[in-house]
This record gives sequence, C-alpha cells and structure tokens, in this order.
Amino acid sequence: MSSHTETQHPTAAAGALAAKISSGDFSGCSATIVGYGNMGRQYLKALQGLGIGRIDVCSRSQGPLESLAGLESVTALAGGYSVMTDAPPVDRLAIVATPTPDLVPAVKHLANIGFQKILIEKPVSLRSAEIVDLNDYLDARGATAICAYNRLAYPSLVEARARASKEGGITSCTYSFTEIMIEELERTQSAEELAFWGVANSLHPIGMAHALAGLPMTWSGHRAGGLPWHPTGSVFVGSGVTEEDIPFSYQADWGSKGRWSVEINTPQASYRLCPLEKLFTKTSSLSDWEEISVAVYDNELKVGFAEQLAAMFDPEIAAMVPLMDLNQTARLSAFGEDVFGYLPS
Repeated sequence: MSSHTETQHPTAAAGALAAKISSGDFSGCSATIVGYGNMGRQYLKALQGLGIGRIDVCSRSQGPLESLAGLESVTALAGGYSVMTDAPPVDRLAIVATPTPDLVPAVKHLANIGFQKILIEKPVSLRSAEIVDLNDYLDARGATAICAYNRLAYPSLVEARARASKEGGITSCTYSFTEIMIEELERTQSAEELAFWGVANSLHPIGMAHALAGLPMTWSGHRAGGLPWHPTGSVFVGSGVTEEDIPFSYQADWGSKGRWSVEINTPQASYRLCPLEKLFTKTSSLSDWEEISVAVYDNELKVGFAEQLAAMFDPEIAAMVPLMDLNQTARLSAFGEDVFGYLPS
C-alpha cells in the first residue's frame, strides 16, 4: 500500500497549516463515517467545519442518527457497516470510528466493497500482529489506511517540528505518559481495553514523541508495580535511540500525580508540550518556560481533527502533518507491547 513510512521533515509552521486549510476548497470531497458515538460526532463536526460536500453516517442503531435529520449534505444509514454493500464513489474517504473490537472487521468490509482510502480510529487493534495482518489485507486490495492519531496533527506539534527543523534538528527527546486515573475508568472501559491500556490510550503521547523524534529503533526499559486492572505494571521507565539516531527517554507513574508531556531539545532551545495542545519554550537553562502562541484552524473543533482530515483530502496538507500509516502504527504498537509487558514471557 502507499506508505508514509519514510520519516518526513515538514518545515511548515502551524500558521502556514491553518492558512492552507482555510484557503482550501473541500466542497468536492466526500466521506463516510462508520460508527456514530462520541468520536463519530467529532468527525462529523470537523467534516462540516471543512465544508465537505457530501457526508454519509452509518450507525448500528437508529437512535443516534435522529439528530441528523434535515442536515444539509448529510445522509444517515442504520444497521451497522454490514448493511453497506454499494461500491463508494472514487476517492471517497471512509472514517471508521466503531468500538475497538469492531475496527478491523469494519475496515475489511469497507475494503471489500471498494473503499480505497480509510482513516481508522486509534489504536486500530490492541495487538500489533493484527495490525500487520490488516496492512497486508488492505495492500492486497489496493487500499491505503491511516491510523487516526489526531494528536499528531496538533498545531502545537506541527509548530514544534518546524522550529526544531530551523534550529538544527532535535538532539534529544523525553516524554511522560502518566495516566490521570479517573474514577469512571473501570466503569466505562472493558476489562480487555484496561488490561491493554498502554496501547489503548498511552500511545497517544508516545506517538507524539516519536512523530517528532522518529520511531524507536533500540531501547531498554523497566516496569514496576501494577494495578488490579493492569497487572503488568504501573511504573515505567526506559530509554533508547530512534531511527533518526535521536536519544530518547520515557517515564510514567500511574499511581502518582503526573500527566502526559513531551519535551524535545535542539541546539538553540527546548520545547515542551504539556498540556499537549500547548507549546512552551525556553532558550536559557535559567529561564522559565514561556508559552508560544500557536495558530489553530478552528478553535470550535476538537484539536487535530480538522487538520488530520484535511491532510487526508489534500496531499499538500498531508506533507505538513505526520500521518501514521499501518506499518508505522504496528511498529509503534509493538514498542508499546514491550514497554507495558504485553508480550508473552
């Protein structure tokens, strides 16, 4: 399948990305959303914000679709992805936002009826081997798929990459994926997803770090502790070198009070994303972190959604955003499996 596996080095800053999206005409584009839960609704809002000309929404049940009645350019279909049997128009984008267990079967069905361009909600699968198999399956049918790590399209990340590129590149990277343990977590997530929570959720900040510094090439790590629903560990520390020959380190303590963060260093400055939607910098070891004002396409939309979708429709915008294909997604997931102790001993 066509691939983004070679690391790209876009120099466009967030302002250029926002301007490019704003100047684009997406009225001739079309998309089909499969799955209309919270994520599906966010995709619809972003597609409407871009001015996509035709949008189909497919949901398992009729109830969630009632609110779409009368919306211009939006067609609703109940019954789940299996009722979709007609070949799609050429170049129509499929967005798969079903619950995790249904992602792979839904994608295979869409490829079989003719969809050639598919955006798959993260993490695609809880197991890297299944992502590899899906990649091969789509490749045999001439389809291209991207994993929807929308945080890779955050303007804060785009700006950090651009600034690092101008300053001689990234010299090192460190990140934290400490999870905020909300009380509702065990009530809202399945036991399987919780047992693989590192892949299901923590790959968001991990993916951002390695979109900046390159995917891990060699590493070593240590795990300690554990939780009733995540017995393989609750404390994670490690370090390694990326495919870009950039040293990196990571740390997380799910029993403490940290949060997600990514920090990169260049010969001229350090940059921190914490929270991930914002970008901070310091140019002196003795100075405080200062926030950088980052341009955003539309503040009314969930961050990264419009940017990621625009990249799926426009190759020039795709050159500004580090989209992650299934080959890269499988490699990132395999790294997560090792970090979190999911591999058979």
